[in-house]
Amino acid sequence: MYDHYPAYDVPKNNIVQRFFAQRWSAILLEVVLTIVITVAAGQAFEFFDPFDGEAADVTPVVAPAPVADAMSVALEPVKQRGADYVAERRYVAAEALYDFALTLDPDDAGVLGWRGYVNLQTGDYRDAQADFRRVLESRALDFDAHNALCWAYGESKDFTSALEHCGQALIAATSLPQYAIALENRCWVHVEMGAFETAAQECLAVLEIYPGCQHEVCALAHYNLGRVMLAQEKTDQALRQFNLAFRIGSTYADMYLEIGAVYDRLGFGAAAKSSYERYDELTAGRVGKK
Repeated sequence: MYDHYPAYDVPKNNIVQRFFAQRWSAILLEVVLTIVITVAAGQAFEFFDPFDGEAADVTPVVAPAPVADAMSVALEPVKQRGADYVAERRYVAAEALYDFALTLDPDDAGVLGWRGYVNLQTGDYRDAQADFRRVLESRALDFDAHNALCWAYGESKDFTSALEHCGQALIAATSLPQYAIALENRCWVHVEMGAFETAAQECLAVLEIYPGCQHEVCALAHYNLGRVMLAQEKTDQALRQFNLAFRIGSTYADMYLEIGAVYDRLGFGAAAKSSYERYDELTAGRVGKK
């Protein structure tokens, strides 16, 4: 449920249109040309052996077949640029780079995970599901993939699949932070389902794991507890939870949209404005995405 945003009904261009529509296409072309020139030059040097060419009886060397992971190494600059774009919330640019990388290495689980992450940020939940399912084909106990699918299926209201992957994420967790993240994610799914008592128990358990914590997972636990209390018409208690969530902070944009609406309704205009502004900041990178 982290870094997740609502969907926009904007048609998604194909990769060619997105590529040539971006100023960064020149940068990508430069990266690709660098890869091609580097690989070609390396093969040429191996073939012509220029530093040992004076020996007349040397048999010409046939260029060897490319090393199995040569493409992965060559694509590292592309992957790094994609990660840079993600950090800058330039999601259209990042997705185009990952699409490109996957045309050359379709089974790269790391790139699939990154593209799935981008799809989560931009509301393409079904595309995210497809990417993370492919990750699980080679990494059956991948925590991030199961946790992401918990959220992605929850967003598409397939709660049976969501809870299945929530449970798998809890099993795959190898640390207390991972366990807390997965538990909070399942709390969110139960709020979406209207299972408020179960949701409250799970989010309270997260806060018991980290009493007084100032991490995003605790902000989200407070936020979802606030949603439970709001649904139970406990407005004052919900407001306290929302205040804690707002103070700790999160990259989950919808949190600020909903908290802003509550502040607005209760007459806290300045607080509502701050919450809406934070929402706008977090969703700025979604232009052009569906």
